[in-house]
Amino acid sequence: MGWLISSLMMAALLHLITIFSLLAVILSIAESINIDCGSTGSYVDSNNVTWVGDKGFVTTGEPVKIPNVVMKPLNTLRYFPTGQTNCYTNIPVAKRQKTLVRTKFYYENYDGNFSPPSFDLSLLNNEETFYYSELIFSPGNESISVCLLRTSPSDNPFISSIEVYSLDDGMYADLGPNEGLITQQRTACCAKENPYGRPWYPLGADDTLADLTTSAPSIDITGASNKPPEVVMSKASSSLGKIIKLSNLALPITGVPVYLALYFSEPQTLGRTQKRSFNVFLDETQVGSGPIIPVFGKATQVVLRDVVAMSGSQIVFQSTGDSVLPPIISGVDLFSISNSRNGGGGGGSQSSGGNNDSGGGAKSSGGKKKKKNKLPLIFGVTFASAFAILSSMFGAIFLRKRQNAKPQSNTTPTTSTGNGTGTGMSPLVEQQFASDTDPSYVVQDDHQ
Repeated sequence: MGWLISSLMMAALLHLITIFSLLAVILSIAESINIDCGSTGSYVDSNNVTWVGDKGFVTTGEPVKIPNVVMKPLNTLRYFPTGQTNCYTNIPVAKRQKTLVRTKFYYENYDGNFSPPSFDLSLLNNEETFYYSELIFSPGNESISVCLLRTSPSDNPFISSIEVYSLDDGMYADLGPNEGLITQQRTACCAKENPYGRPWYPLGADDTLADLTTSAPSIDITGASNKPPEVVMSKASSSLGKIIKLSNLALPITGVPVYLALYFSEPQTLGRTQKRSFNVFLDETQVGSGPIIPVFGKATQVVLRDVVAMSGSQIVFQSTGDSVLPPIISGVDLFSISNSRNGGGGGGSQSSGGNNDSGGGAKSSGGKKKKKNKLPLIFGVTFASAFAILSSMFGAIFLRKRQNAKPQSNTTPTTSTGNGTGTGMSPLVEQQFASDTDPSYVVQDDHQ
């Protein structure tokens, strides 16, 4: 009898261990999940990122392993030869916590047709010919769906991977509960780092800028709520003159409300006679409430949102009259805003790691050529409050070919002391960004 009780106790203990293990897996997945589309099983890649196969998330489509491609997860994909809409469902997320969703697409002539599907997407870089889309929003439920919508009878939608990351409290705090940030550009001086699932792409070589490295032993990033990586903040690009101009922004040709976050850190210990002070403008609107004075060893962040901008817009950094040193920039986040709460009225915030009234920064991604390619996509999102009204999804066309910011010399805008106002397109509901005409890819909250 004793052995039976002992066996039952052991079985109960093993059951509890199994339950707690499953809970740990679920909690871990809620923090981040990386789905290798078209694959089975799980693995850990060279960056210590855990990937899982797509079994259990999708019931349609056909998996394909791409010959002669070694790098995971790009060596597999899932394509959808039938159906108007095909979805990955029950992807776990943390409810009402800001979440980043990224999808990647690697065609590599997997179907032997030498003809990528005729939808548009952002070009990631020049070395790896895959495309990506990225969205930050707050899910209204504990799971989301990622859906691909056919836009042409002759084109089969496909997808290579889905990455979902929960962001820390306080990051992108200016984002409203019904808004989404659609990534257009994320660049840094000399770094390529990926915390919170956010890749930062080097700005590239430019003969009007000089790269600087901080002499500080570490960088305090607590003054920047969006948490740019310390390695990004340890570098800066400095103008060789009095002005930095970033043009050819990765934005649509027609105006959209944008969210612009700039990050700075003074790389040098300045002498008593040295001063670095500059104003930043997005077109005619000043970024921040006044001149930016970066702080040594500390990160400074400035945010401007709801100002309408387009591909022809410029970000200009201009030294103040009493500045001895030229302007600098460490990193830039540039998003279009889906369902903007202010519709382009202009607004922003400013935070600093020191006592100075300072702001944030960006730099050019020069040195890269624009590529023409038919590949990919259009992204949308279902927000919780909009779900009951629209019943299915909040369409937000946002993907377009990536354009890299390049410094240019042009006239300088005059100083503006207010937040500014903007006019242009309404928020991105079924809105055309480039030459796209139909939504082909959607993220939505799963409706329980």
